[in-house]
Amino acid sequence: MAMELRRPERTFTIRQLCTEFKATPRALRFYEDKGLLTPARDGMNRVYSYKDRARLILILRGKRVGLSLQEIREILELYDEGDDAMHQNAHSLKKFREKIVVLEQQREDIEGAITELQAACERLETRLSEKRPDLLPKAADYDQMLRARLDGHAEMAMGK
Repeated sequence: MAMELRRPERTFTIRQLCTEFKATPRALRFYEDKGLLTPARDGMNRVYSYKDRARLILILRGKRVGLSLQEIREILELYDEGDDAMHQNAHSLKKFREKIVVLEQQREDIEGAITELQAACERLETRLSEKRPDLLPKAADYDQMLRARLDGHAEMAMGK
């Protein structure tokens, strides 16, 4: 009878996962504190398995589409049902469809707000151009200044 040799499972350090997924160590520790990740320990070092890596992928995808940590937890916990992930798939499908409805409504709300603001800008620009054109900022200059400011905020948020 031949003895089957088992290769040790590939593991990952916190640095490797942070680099691969552009996450911070603080984020991974946060997910661990919330019970979403459960790395093993080697002394003081965290050792992440393929399962932890797969869970991290699901966590980050869930966050990207706006799921709450509780919703992500529910999905992750269903993986362990042992039914080839069918309960997890069904629950995920329900949550994703719900999120699509919410996001579509938000998109409609945003598009409506943009339309309303554009109409207000047109009214104000017309009035200013008739009465006080010296107070009328050039729309292109104003847009460019605001976008530069927003880009600066985005870069700060990403740590650049």
